[in-house]
Amino acid sequence: MYLAELLYRQNENPKLAILYGNNTMKYCEWHEQSLHLSTRIKSIVPELSVNIGIFLPNSIEYAVAYFSIIYSDKVVIPIGIQSKALEIASTLNYCEVDLLITSLHYKKYLFENIVDYEYKLQILFMEDKSVEIINGEKNFQNKGSDKIQSNENDVAIMLHTSGTTENPKRVMLTHNNLITNVESNIESLKLTNEDIVLISMPMHFGYCNTAQFLTHTYLGASMVIFDGLFMPKEFFWTVQDKKITNFTCVPSMLLMLLEYRYGGSYDITSLRYICFGGGNMPMDKLKELILKYPTVGFVQTYGQTEASPRITALLPDESLKKIGSVGLPIPGVKVKIVDGLGKELNANEIGEIIIQGKNVMKGYYKQEETTRKTIIDGWLRSGDLGYIDNDGYLYLTGRIKNIIISGGINICPEEVENVILKYPGISEVCVEGEDHKILGEIPIAKIISKNEIDYKELQKFCSERLSGYKVPKKFENVKNLPKTYNGKIKRF
Repeated sequence: MYLAELLYRQNENPKLAILYGNNTMKYCEWHEQSLHLSTRIKSIVPELSVNIGIFLPNSIEYAVAYFSIIYSDKVVIPIGIQSKALEIASTLNYCEVDLLITSLHYKKYLFENIVDYEYKLQILFMEDKSVEIINGEKNFQNKGSDKIQSNENDVAIMLHTSGTTENPKRVMLTHNNLITNVESNIESLKLTNEDIVLISMPMHFGYCNTAQFLTHTYLGASMVIFDGLFMPKEFFWTVQDKKITNFTCVPSMLLMLLEYRYGGSYDITSLRYICFGGGNMPMDKLKELILKYPTVGFVQTYGQTEASPRITALLPDESLKKIGSVGLPIPGVKVKIVDGLGKELNANEIGEIIIQGKNVMKGYYKQEETTRKTIIDGWLRSGDLGYIDNDGYLYLTGRIKNIIISGGINICPEEVENVILKYPGISEVCVEGEDHKILGEIPIAKIISKNEIDYKELQKFCSERLSGYKVPKKFENVKNLPKTYNGKIKRF
């Protein structure tokens, strides 16, 4: 099955597909609009073009643009609207994007931030389908090797993961990867076309892309996109008013719900599941939440973008008995714990978590060597540490990778360090995660400088070059940074 089939088979369905603010779209309208836009795309992009970018927020327009690219037999390249000039240009260049779909609202921002981009770029605006060209006539000479060949194992979307702007990493997920994970998710949670999902997380994140957006499109179920920033009051009101049946979030959102004193004033009996993952959730707070809202099934999940992303789920029946666990592998997914030599460990022994299944990515775009080191004999090396108990339940204990997870979003410390090192007077820097009661972790920076640093100016410098969530919340001047035997900074 191809992703296009998920929407195409709903082409005559008059059911509500998406509600966003005061705007609605039926499935039949969604199909028609995406088909129409795909015709426009085919008329303007070069035949060899493969990767098409989307620069849009969570919206009906994002959904239309997404499937217009799929209908065009091209690859979706989502770019977060919080991205800064360097991040946008890096993605466009690395993925060899000839066409970027966006809104007139972002026209000025994009033109200002990619003025120095060296390649020809067509920008298509959703409102009137007009196209403007940036930066002359210089085209990409070499296209990526992963061309569309009308095969279920061809790439459908490339999602950002923890790479730097100098060394980007995009995860290639195929039609088969995504649909396999969608079907496993549906079977795990027993979802139906009567479900109504509330979407608050960015739709270009792997967690939302598969577990919410594509899952409910597959079912022909309804989606309600949160209008504005996530706030507990609006969450409870929306669940009550729209009869929401499931919701997916990160632990920081759960903590906000727990602290909201008026949650009991709303009728949320329609809400069957709140799924969460992407960071540490304090067990005492989780238990408190489960007891406070007994009609809601809290489902702790574990996933990685490289696994499409869902790997395990702790279903409500076991949420207190196995509290602290991320559950059992979802249908079709296998999980093992191995030591440094790849030998499988016994129950309750800590090692690296590895994953096997049709949900495992095709690889990292343009990074064959990194892919070979990450997928070995069909098993995805997660870079996460954990153990499996005697009943087969998985527990996370730490990370091998340097990744900082803040509010469910992966931050690559090396990317932040590369920016800080460009600030005058700074000779060395180490960015690491510091525990935070709401976000799980926040990035902080330890620096060695030749002269006195104005930290407000340094933070502003970072903010102009990095998305806000990547900017260190604290800077600390140190005399030295511990090194490994070969001179690399030793991370904590």
